[in-house]
Amino acid sequence: MKLLLLFLMIFSSCGIYAQLHVSPSDKSDSYLYVKDRVLYVQNGIDLMENRRKETQASIYLRKEAQLLQGPKNKNLNSGDGKISVFQEGTSNAFDYNYWGLPVKLENDKNIKLNDIIYEPLDKTESRKANLISGLDGNSRPLNISSKWIYTFSGHTYSNWQYAGDHFDLYPGEGFSMKGVNGINPDEIEGKVINSGSAQTYDFRGLPNDGRIELSIAQDQLLLVGNPYPSVLNLDDFLIQNTATTGIAYFWDSRENGTSHYLSDYEGGYGAYSPGAGIYVPAIFKNYPNEEETGESGDVYVRKFSPIGQGFMVIGKTTGKVVFENSQRYFQKENRESSQFRKVESNSNEIPSLRLNVQIDSIYTRQLVLAFNENATIGEDHAMDARKLDGVNNDISWNINNEDFVINVLPKKDEELIPLKLSLKKESVIHFSAADFNNFNPDRLFIYDTKEDLYYSIKTGYLKLKLPSGDYPNRFFVSFIEKLPLIDQTKTPVDYRDKPAIVLLNTFDIYQNNRLEQLEVKVLYETDIRNIRLYDLNGKLLFNQKINGNQKEYYLPTGNLSTAVYIVKVNTSDNIELTKKIGIKN
Repeated sequence: MKLLLLFLMIFSSCGIYAQLHVSPSDKSDSYLYVKDRVLYVQNGIDLMENRRKETQASIYLRKEAQLLQGPKNKNLNSGDGKISVFQEGTSNAFDYNYWGLPVKLENDKNIKLNDIIYEPLDKTESRKANLISGLDGNSRPLNISSKWIYTFSGHTYSNWQYAGDHFDLYPGEGFSMKGVNGINPDEIEGKVINSGSAQTYDFRGLPNDGRIELSIAQDQLLLVGNPYPSVLNLDDFLIQNTATTGIAYFWDSRENGTSHYLSDYEGGYGAYSPGAGIYVPAIFKNYPNEEETGESGDVYVRKFSPIGQGFMVIGKTTGKVVFENSQRYFQKENRESSQFRKVESNSNEIPSLRLNVQIDSIYTRQLVLAFNENATIGEDHAMDARKLDGVNNDISWNINNEDFVINVLPKKDEELIPLKLSLKKESVIHFSAADFNNFNPDRLFIYDTKEDLYYSIKTGYLKLKLPSGDYPNRFFVSFIEKLPLIDQTKTPVDYRDKPAIVLLNTFDIYQNNRLEQLEVKVLYETDIRNIRLYDLNGKLLFNQKINGNQKEYYLPTGNLSTAVYIVKVNTSDNIELTKKIGIKN
């Protein structure tokens, strides 16, 4: 056996700038075993299959080793040999991963998935996975259910196309595949094949290379996948593909599912914007009834797409989706830049904030506002992210009356940034700021056009109950990045003279009919000084002056008749808030 490790160690650090040919000799097999580093080949690769099943492949990429190749318009790789590259997917037989193939077969007609995906046995030996017709896959031996292998190109759920038994996909096309049950405790390079949370698959074939094109139409959803045995720079790919909206959508679902029935699926699509440098997690819903489940997906790192990762893109115009070698990158999976399905740590440098909107205490929709001086108020390529799927009670950024989860704008104080709220039933809405990234405004507001009030949510929140209906132009986000310094020689500004009262932070005035009490809270550096309660005829029913540092007050209302009342609250900094409440006794 001829093991070409020395050759690799000599040249991999500076790159292998020549055509690579690997073939067995008359007496022994030959192969490259690349571990924890990059293999660079400027031109084409010619691979000849080895004789022994233990060392059948010509190139082994292990411990996140990757293959990069020089720019070219087509795939010059040839031969009947194979490259072997590992990647992990979810191990649960009820959960989907979206994949892309990093390899192809020289004869790509009438092939099946298990002609490409193998079960690892040790460092170099693998065997074909079993492609079964049953519903549940298993880890040991590796049985993959063909029932759940689909491609997608279209607009609706009906556009999923079954691909399980005939797997002649074009390079760059993505596909869905469910995971497997069970564990495989065997270790390769110190890593368990399947510990019960992730299954290692061995992709074998001729490495994809060069320019790869797929057709896409306007407004079409297309499932694509990283087609190379290396990381894909997702930012470059999305920004360069101007026939798409420049946004990638990733399927995420509740872990450890227990059913194959569509009505039991709980999942959704998160969105990644390179222009915002941020990923918004999915809101899980039941399919196909569109009802929210109360769960959300995790936040993942998305700047680089690992080997084999699949995702959705949306067509902006009719044209081509293009993968190129210039988009390839050597990047190991980690928490800072590249993950297949792990939790993110935030290292984004683009100024942004996450807005949390909780609906009925059931689920929270995250919306991202990011800042770029080259952005416009309309939809910008590779910046603003449309909401791919929604639920019955939902909120979004309103851009040209369309729903978005990421909004990128030039940074401008006091700009009113519109939200779009749609409720199928009466709901309690709770606004709060979740995260500030390189952006720390002095004031962050929710502006309510109906009440003509600004509610600051920088450190507080806004909670209100709304009847069912659509609210496309009622609520806006606004901010003041730096307040002007106060000149003590001038008279303080009386915000009551403004067209809209500016509240320095949030008041929470809530009629708790279950406990038969009015609850008043003030959540900033001031105190409650006076609370009054009126009926709709203007009759004063209650007038309580408060001395001391009281920020919360609870008024029993069980003795009052069922009706609508008016609450007036005054604070120590001369702010007055008026709100209607409904008492039911």
